Amino acid sequence: MPLDILIAEDNEFTAKQYKIALEKRNHKITIAKDGVECIDYYMNEAKYDELFRKSRAPPFDLVLLDHDMPRRTGADAAREILEYRPNQRLIFLSAYGKGIMQKLQDLKDDTIQIVQKPFSLNFLIKKIEGSTIKNRIINTQDGNVLTTTQDSAAIR
Repeated sequence: MPLDILIAEDNEFTAKQYKIALEKRNHKITIAKDGVECIDYYMNEAKYDELFRKSRAPPFDLVLLDHDMPRRTGADAAREILEYRPNQRLIFLSAYGKGIMQKLQDLKDDTIQIVQKPFSLNFLIKKIEGSTIKNRIINTQDGNVLTTTQDSAAIR
């Protein structure tokens, strides 16, 4: 089933790679180049859904967040998103997994997952298209942080 995915990634090449791989799987992709643009896209979609669809459901099936971005970090964007829609599914794609989890200690729940870079695009697709988020957290060593050493599919 195609998903509506918002990707916040400041590296243009990386964002294009995610977009190409996910669109090949028929997912609808929206790219934000930083945390502020991510929040703008998110809030616009959420408010549209409230006004016209009379829905308070998350406007995206999934939000993929880089952590280190200009103008607003992924953790800051996640906080704002989760304040507005607490059940929004988020996946951080970052080399700073443990640091992110420390920053989000009070928000830890099963809507947030972190995939630690580097990883393969096939690994990302498996994480996104897997069943429930709890079933996708495998070989967890430290909260929801997955590292390349925990799953051979993550190694390029």
